[in-house]
Amino acid sequence: FIIFISISIYIEHRSSTMSAKVHYYQATGRANVIRLALAAANITFEDVYPSGGFPPSDEDRAKWRNLGKNTTTNVPLLEMPDGRVFTQSGAVLRAVGRMGNLTPADDDYDGLYLTDKLIEDAEDLRGQSYKCFVTWGASLEAADAFVEKILPEHLGNLERQFKETGGGYFLGDSLTLADVACYDAVVNFGSNRAPGALDAFPELGAWKGRVEGNEGIQNYLASDAFAGLMKFGPESLGR
Repeated sequence: FIIFISISIYIEHRSSTMSAKVHYYQATGRANVIRLALAAANITFEDVYPSGGFPPSDEDRAKWRNLGKNTTTNVPLLEMPDGRVFTQSGAVLRAVGRMGNLTPADDDYDGLYLTDKLIEDAEDLRGQSYKCFVTWGASLEAADAFVEKILPEHLGNLERQFKETGGGYFLGDSLTLADVACYDAVVNFGSNRAPGALDAFPELGAWKGRVEGNEGIQNYLASDAFAGLMKFGPESLGR
């Protein structure tokens, strides 16, 4: 009986200290918004990269397919310590938000709608950003259009909505999943690629500082794990 209790306590402790695993490439990309959400939610995680880097090997693809079950794409993929597996970046992000209490209450229909809308607004910016990587074959004209027209248009739309809430964050006075999603798009797909892009949007600039002041996000951004990721900079725009 004593031995059984000891084993049970050991298993419970081991499970509580095990990390979630984010399966993706060693880059910010589409996984970093998930990493940021995990950090904000204080959910311990570790990155698992394909053994051969990019592009992934057939063995890596088979491993992801075995975990995620999709016959199409499976990464970013989140594997929880209890064996649950989540795929599709938007679905993973929302799952982490619910786990970490980063979403409005179930009966706050306006808040839930605004959260979903802002996640989609962020995805619109992210999608436009992906279209103009000179390092991946896009033209300099496409890159210039992104910096001069497309990015300011999206930043202006986000700042407009931010001002309407009247708080320090997009949904009021505390950080939510909407802030995490917008931060990733604004910074990793916007101002990191086009330094100075936020100069014309001071409200967003101040909000960015508040998001980075969140303890979990602050610790993650200062971590070796984040430092070791490939990030999108001005060179991706041919600058």
